[in-house]
Amino acid sequence: MADKPRVLMLTEPLATPIGALAGDAFEIVAPWTVDGSWDAWLDDHGPGIRAAISSGIDIFDAALMAKLPDLKHIAVLGAGLDGIDLGEAAARGIRITSGGGMHAGEVADHAVGMMIAARRRLVESDAWVRQGRWTEGRFPPTISLRTQKVGIIGLGNIGAAIAERVQPFCPEIAWWGPRDKPAPWPRKQSLLELAGWADILFVAARAHDDSRGLVDKAVIEALGPQGLLINISRGFVVDEAELIAALCDGRLGQAALDVFDPEPTAPARWADVPNTLLSPHNAGVTFQAIMALCANAVETVKSGLVPS
Repeated sequence: MADKPRVLMLTEPLATPIGALAGDAFEIVAPWTVDGSWDAWLDDHGPGIRAAISSGIDIFDAALMAKLPDLKHIAVLGAGLDGIDLGEAAARGIRITSGGGMHAGEVADHAVGMMIAARRRLVESDAWVRQGRWTEGRFPPTISLRTQKVGIIGLGNIGAAIAERVQPFCPEIAWWGPRDKPAPWPRKQSLLELAGWADILFVAARAHDDSRGLVDKAVIEALGPQGLLINISRGFVVDEAELIAALCDGRLGQAALDVFDPEPTAPARWADVPNTLLSPHNAGVTFQAIMALCANAVETVKSGLVPS
């Protein structure tokens, strides 16, 4: 097919399934597809590129957009938009689409799994058996989930999916977000009030500059020495240094983290931090979710490339 539309990508592992799904509809252009300097290539070939597909954490800043004067659409696979300069995109009339709602259930499953694993100490229980400690005595009692009050920061697709999944375990659920919305669960008047009320606090807030450092020292201390913080939003939404300090000195009980600031996080950073459960930003990464998100991005881009 001559003169296929070109679609820019910056995350190499996603290019293979997206290319297969796209077929002859468009050609993927990316740093790994060109010889020499990527910036120099963009200077010469950036004009004419009308669409891009982003993982959500790829950096689409003003400098990149300036090299793509004809860019009209960025299709984001997941929910996060933190890599995109939304102000610059709006000023240039670039449409942003997101497939975040499509894998909300996968992220929520992972988050609730982390809650169960942390409160019932499943990883430690596994080690207890493998290390032969069972012969020394019984594993210490854990915490009943039915006694726990669950707070959720952000009641979007993922936050609501968490609430639905948590309900059978923990009947008391509340949430907070900057704007009220109809929901079957009560909204607390402030984030600090939610943290002080909750035993378990899920961070599912929209991740962008306005939520950077949202969970700060005061929120962490309000959750307290018996509290569990679970973050499946973005690492920068939580003040990570304050989180680590609170875990180390007992001002926070537990943390379960799928996201970090920065990523990938350094193993040494967590070597001596107690009561933590860590996963490598893979809450939404299942075979089924990745293929569905890729297919959605391809169809969204294809529809936008059709001449008007």
